[in-house]
Amino acid sequence: MHKEVDNLKKFHFTREMMRGSVYRKYEKAINALWNPRELDYSKDVEDWATLPEHRRAALLGLTVRFFAGEQAVAENLIPMIQAAWALDRFDWLMYLSTFVMEECKHAEFFAQWHERVAGILEPEELAPYFLERAATVDPTGRFELREVVHEGIPRYARELTAAVDTEDRQKIERAFLRFLTLYNAHVEGVLTMPSYEIVVDTCTAWNALPALKQGYRRIMSDEGRHITFGTSAVRTLLDDHPEWDQLVHDVFDEFRGTIVGLVEYQKAVPELDLQKYQVGKVRHYRNRCREMGVTPDETLIEQILDPSIDYVVGVTAG
Repeated sequence: MHKEVDNLKKFHFTREMMRGSVYRKYEKAINALWNPRELDYSKDVEDWATLPEHRRAALLGLTVRFFAGEQAVAENLIPMIQAAWALDRFDWLMYLSTFVMEECKHAEFFAQWHERVAGILEPEELAPYFLERAATVDPTGRFELREVVHEGIPRYARELTAAVDTEDRQKIERAFLRFLTLYNAHVEGVLTMPSYEIVVDTCTAWNALPALKQGYRRIMSDEGRHITFGTSAVRTLLDDHPEWDQLVHDVFDEFRGTIVGLVEYQKAVPELDLQKYQVGKVRHYRNRCREMGVTPDETLIEQILDPSIDYVVGVTAG
C-alpha cells in the first residue's frame, strides 16, 4: 500500500491541472516564443545615426536601466521555482520555467539592441547611463526613495529561499506572497508598465526605432502573463490566509516613493503627456488589486495623481 502511494507521488499531471489557468499560461508562453536575434535592427541603426546626442543620452538612461533590470530579475527567480516545488505546485513550476526563459530573453533583446544600434555592450560602456533611483530626493520630504529592483527583489528572494529551507509550509507561503506582490504586482504590474509605454510612445512620436518599439511590445506581452500569474497566485494564497491581506499593502508601502514619483524620462520628451503615465499607474494598480482580491489603498492613488508630487525617479528632484 505504501509503495502504491509513493508511486502515485511520482506523477504530477492530472486532467484538472491541464485544464487550469496556470497550465494555460504555460501553453501560451510556449506558443508565443520570439527570438531577439531575428528582429530587423537596420532601420534603428539608421535612425540612431540621426538622433541628436541629448535624445540618445535620454533614451539610453531608460533602456540601460531596463537592460540591468531584466538581468537582475532573471537571476532572482530561482527562489520562486524552489517555493513552487516546496508547495507541490507542479503547474506553477512548469509555468515558471517559461518565466525564467522569457526574462533571460528580454535581457538578450537589450543586449542585441544596445550592441547593434547604440554600439555599447560592455559593463563599462553601459554603467554611465544607469539611473540611480535611490539617489533621487523628494523635495517635500514626504517619501523615501528605495531601490526596488536591485535591492528589494534580491532581499525578498533571499527571504523566500530562507523560508523554503525551513520546510515550514506557512512560512514558505507567507514569503512567497510577499515576493509575488513585490515582483509581479508592484514592479512588473504597476511600476514598469508605464515605463514600457513611455518608450513605445517615444518611438511613435519620433517616428523612429521600430525594432526597439517592437521589442518593447513583445516584452509587454510576456510581462502580462507574468503579472497575472503572480497576482492569481497571491489570490490563491490569500484564499487560504485571508489574514495576510495587510502584507500586500505593507509591500507597496515599503516602496511607495518609487511608485508615486514620475517615471524616468517623462520630462525628457516634450511630446509626452506627463499625467498619462501617472493615470496609467493608477489603472494598473487598481487592476492588480482586483486580481489579488484586495482593496486598493485610496491614499496611494491620491498621491500618485497629486500634481505637487513631481520629483522624477532616477533623474532630478522637483
